[in-house]
Amino acid sequence: MKKVWHVSKEREGRSIKNFLLKEAQFSRQIFKRVKNDGQVTVNGEDVELWKPLKSGDEVTVFFPLEERGSYIQPEPGPLTIVYEDEDLLVIEKPSDIAVIPSIDKSQPCIANRVLHHYDKQGISSTVHIITRLDRNTSGLMVIAKHAYGHMLLTRKEKLIDRHYKALVQGLLETDCGTVEEPIARVEGSIIRRTVSEIGKPSKTLYEVEERYADCTLVRLQLMTGRTHQIRVHMAHIGHPLIGDTLYGGIEAAELSGQALHCSYLKLIHPWTKKEMTFTSDPPAIWEKYK
Repeated sequence: MKKVWHVSKEREGRSIKNFLLKEAQFSRQIFKRVKNDGQVTVNGEDVELWKPLKSGDEVTVFFPLEERGSYIQPEPGPLTIVYEDEDLLVIEKPSDIAVIPSIDKSQPCIANRVLHHYDKQGISSTVHIITRLDRNTSGLMVIAKHAYGHMLLTRKEKLIDRHYKALVQGLLETDCGTVEEPIARVEGSIIRRTVSEIGKPSKTLYEVEERYADCTLVRLQLMTGRTHQIRVHMAHIGHPLIGDTLYGGIEAAELSGQALHCSYLKLIHPWTKKEMTFTSDPPAIWEKYK
């Protein structure tokens, strides 16, 4: 993979190293990888990275091949792609499939399918998950197609905005509200979380979209990104998600887990800097609860 920059008059006189760290926003780690295993050219010629740049110079970086390791292996399987370019992959994840392999690697997962998709395209990258979803949560996910894009999307806050929809038990009395309670891991469990004064600050916004006979369709926005945050916060206020038996929800045989879906995703593209918006409808089975 390569990326190309053109030096503006305002950047004239900077060393190539300084340009890559400041203008291209390279992390020290990315810069070191490029320096040791990649290639940098100016106007098509190899140069020393300490040399100054002139206005109009064309800086091209050839990024090194990424090591995949053995943990994730290519595996064919359905992959619903909403958007794709050389930097990003936006997919719609179904429920009842994990994002990354299980410890025994016995079950299919999204990461394995993404690698298979890459191999069909001749892409050497590994999988860089930007917005991860629980196994039984469905909806929109963002994946960076290279380490540089992953770095750009994760080093700054608020480059990505996500909204979820959920079916929660009971009828919420208020049309909107905020749950701002710290979340910590339950002692003795590697999975369960709980509201706790020793937990990390956590904030969830919710808004009622529709009230049904005995449940409520809610739109939620995460202001922090704690594990199981929506599930924990809604259970804490007495409205666990339907199907979320881990946090007190009623079992729903027709659902493959909790009724939670990432329905809206807005991001600033790491390379073009354009704002992009994607939407997704919850699973059709949710209509049963109306």
